[in-house]
Amino acid sequence: MATGASAEMTAVERAPAILLWFPGQAGSTGDGGIDLAPRAGRLLSGPGSSILVLMIEDDPAIAEMYRVQLEHDGYRVAIATTAEIGITTVTEKAPDIVLLDLLLPDRSGLEMLASLNEQLPNHPPVVILSNYGEPSMIDRGRSLGAVEYLVKSRVTPSEISEHIPDWVEEGRRGGRSES
Repeated sequence: MATGASAEMTAVERAPAILLWFPGQAGSTGDGGIDLAPRAGRLLSGPGSSILVLMIEDDPAIAEMYRVQLEHDGYRVAIATTAEIGITTVTEKAPDIVLLDLLLPDRSGLEMLASLNEQLPNHPPVVILSNYGEPSMIDRGRSLGAVEYLVKSRVTPSEISEHIPDWVEEGRRGGRSES
């Protein structure tokens, strides 16, 4: 590389930073370089580009981590930090799916889901993302109509992103159980 060109990095030279955020999202060119082409098209017109995901999460670091992954995969993302903001956002923006934390500052995610069921019976599918993995919590979430209950430490944002179209479709088919 020429002396003056060291300040200009190519996409291949920046790839390791991308791979830290999105492990397994790029491929090898066979000559030791990184091929970013497998996912490059998803940035502008991915399969999720028309899907609006509402994430109800009060931890800014977790919300940002999911937002970055989901937007990378082509989804539109809205974030609410409380249950009340979440309910208002469901009403005003009509998201296609809700990713719901259970520990929120104003009330529990389970209480919020019960309110959604009362106020908006045809609300979008809800996937609970929680640090609580007790069977009683999982059963309660499912009984309130969550299409999935996932423990945050057992899934990655990438795995969540991959399943969003399936959950949206399940919700459109009426896959939620009624409370």
